[in-house]
Amino acid sequence: MQTPFPLAAVVFDMDGLLLDSERVAQDVLLKAADILGAPVTSETALKMVGRNAASCHLYLTELFGDENAVTPFLEKTHELYEAEFESGRIPLKPGVVNLLDTLDDLQIPRAIATSTKRPIAIRKLTKVDVVTRFDFIVGGDEVVHGKPAPDIYLKACEFLGAEPAHCIACEDSAYGIQAAFAAGLRAILVPDLLTPTEAMKQHAWRVVPDLHEVAALVREIRG
Repeated sequence: MQTPFPLAAVVFDMDGLLLDSERVAQDVLLKAADILGAPVTSETALKMVGRNAASCHLYLTELFGDENAVTPFLEKTHELYEAEFESGRIPLKPGVVNLLDTLDDLQIPRAIATSTKRPIAIRKLTKVDVVTRFDFIVGGDEVVHGKPAPDIYLKACEFLGAEPAHCIACEDSAYGIQAAFAAGLRAILVPDLLTPTEAMKQHAWRVVPDLHEVAALVREIRG
C-alpha cells in the first residue's frame, strides 16, 4: 500500500509519455540530417528529448557551429514529422485511456505541461481524440524558462488551483523529471527512449513501467 496523501491533481508531459511520438521524432531528425548532411547522430538526437523549441534551437546552433544551418534543418524535420503525423503513425502510449478513465472515476483534475508549443500540442491531442479530457494545457511557448526549470509545472498547478506538493507529475525525460521535482510535485518516471539515470531516479518519487501502473497507484493513494 502506498503512503496516502491529499492528491489534488495530476500533471502530464505529452511526447513520449502520452503519445508514442519520440521514436518518430528521432527517426525524422536522422532522416533530415542524412538529407542535408547535418551533424546529427542517434546520440545527439536523444539529447533533444524533453527540450522546448528555443532550447533545441540553441542546442543545434552549438552543435552545428552555424546558426544559418539550423532553420533549414528544423524545417526539413518538421516537413518529415508532419507526413508521419498526418498518416496517423503517432498513437497513444499504452495505459493512457485507462489512466484518464481512472481520473474521471475519482474526479481528479488534470493538466498537460509539455515543452511542445501549445497550438501544436492541441493539434496532436486532438488527432488522438483526448484533447477534451484535460482541464488545462500549458505549452513550452507559454513560459520563459523551459524544462528543466520548474516554471511550466508551477503554471500548470496554478491553473489547477492545486498545491504542487499535492500533485503528481508523470514524465519520461531527464529534463521533465527534473522540472517536476524542482516545482515540488511528486514525480513519477515512466521511461520511454531514455534509460533512467541515477539522477533521474533520485528526482523521481516512483519509477513505473507504464501508465497502467500509474492508474493503479492513483487508486491506492485515494484508497
